Amino acid sequence: MNVNFKKAVSEVIDFNEAEWLLFSESMIIKHYKKGEYFLEEGNLCNHVGFTIKGILGYYYLINGVEHMRGFYFPNDFFSNYKCFLLNNKSTAYIQALEDCSVILIHKDEINMLNDKIPTFHKLSQNMLEKIYISLSEKFELFFLKTAEERYFKLISERPKLIQKIPQYMIASYLGITPEGLSRIKKRTS
Repeated sequence: MNVNFKKAVSEVIDFNEAEWLLFSESMIIKHYKKGEYFLEEGNLCNHVGFTIKGILGYYYLINGVEHMRGFYFPNDFFSNYKCFLLNNKSTAYIQALEDCSVILIHKDEINMLNDKIPTFHKLSQNMLEKIYISLSEKFELFFLKTAEERYFKLISERPKLIQKIPQYMIASYLGITPEGLSRIKKRTS
């Protein structure tokens, strides 16, 4: 089992050895090549993932234009949680922006773990809380901060990893044009 994954889970829940074994048996390690999809628009999302290595992008395709909602970096949990929870078709894409390795857990396995491990629901609740906080922070950034401030927050949190993401995707995520991002970078360099 991936050390970082075990650490992330252990921060929330303390499994005994038998519970870890049951949990680890429910996981699938999958590799995505750059450009491959974890999820495409119109498909159901039946897995929650954990990024071991690589970067995934979460975006909507509107009139042929990608609108970035977010990025998943190593040690991030990811999914289209709305689609996952409501069992409806995705309106978004989750795509490998570089070669990725991830741990996946199917919805049926999560339900089984909730039934067999009494404290497992704490992990699910913690993931949902982190997602809620992340979305709330993003909304706050868009309403309370300038594009330049949003850019600095992003590069301060992930300085090396952000260099691997195409500039047009960063601009889209920040809610500005690639030219606007270039102006911010020029002004601040």
